[in-house]
Amino acid sequence: MEALQTLVLTDAQLRDMLAEAARRGAALAVEELRSQLHQSPDEATLQRLRLYLSDPGSLKDPYTHWAHSGIIRQIAATARDKPKSTAWFMKFQRETKLNECFNRPSPAYGRRREWTFFDIKLAWDAYYRRR
Repeated sequence: MEALQTLVLTDAQLRDMLAEAARRGAALAVEELRSQLHQSPDEATLQRLRLYLSDPGSLKDPYTHWAHSGIIRQIAATARDKPKSTAWFMKFQRETKLNECFNRPSPAYGRRREWTFFDIKLAWDAYYRRR
């Protein structure tokens, strides 16, 4: 028969351990929330879009997520670590027919159009597969 190790704690020791674990858990949760608060909505959308482009299974319904041209231009930066140009985006949407896909006016930017993540992924894959 193998010997089992046991640990005996008093009620006060157990309460102290649980309180310390709760404090550490709360500190981690607060830190996560703070990092999310410092992130702009466009930055959060860009991160979700990049994740979806690399792993399509990361979103259940890509038809409910939208991104505008400013976000699409930031997916892959230029050699100087800047967003792609407006001219690049115009060429991109013409060559991939993204401009013919269903779009909506941006709720935040008025005249700027938005496309679903699904359509953006199709266009992105088509554009960079040819290159």
